[in-house]
Amino acid sequence: MVNLAILKKNSEFQNIFSQGHSINGRYMVVYFLKNQSENNRFGFCVGKKIGTAVIRNRIKRLLREAVRQSVVWEFSGWNLILIARQPITKASLNDLISEFNLLLSKAKLKQLSLEGKDSQ
Repeated sequence: MVNLAILKKNSEFQNIFSQGHSINGRYMVVYFLKNQSENNRFGFCVGKKIGTAVIRNRIKRLLREAVRQSVVWEFSGWNLILIARQPITKASLNDLISEFNLLLSKAKLKQLSLEGKDSQ
C-alpha cells in the first residue's frame, strides 16, 4: 500500500489555489502546481453540500484510493488538490480512477503548454 503525502496546512492550500491551475471534470476539480521536491502531495476537499459527515468521509476514502491506483506515480513533483463535486455521490471507484487519470493527462498537457509560454 502506497502512503500518500497529504497537504494539511491552510497556507499550502491557499498557495495552490492562488498560484496553481485547475482542470474540471464531472466528479471533481483538480488544482495542480509544481513543487520543489520529487514527491507528489495531495489535498482532498469535500464540502458540506455533498452530504453528511459519513458520506463526505466515504468520498474522501474513495478519492484517496483513486489516487493510489492512478497513473499519478508516473509524474513527480506536483501538489494536487482534489475537490469533490455533487455527482460524486453516485460514482464508483472505477469512475473516479478513470476520471482522475484523464484529468491528470490534461493537467500535464496544460503544464507543458504553460512552460512553453514561459520560455518564449
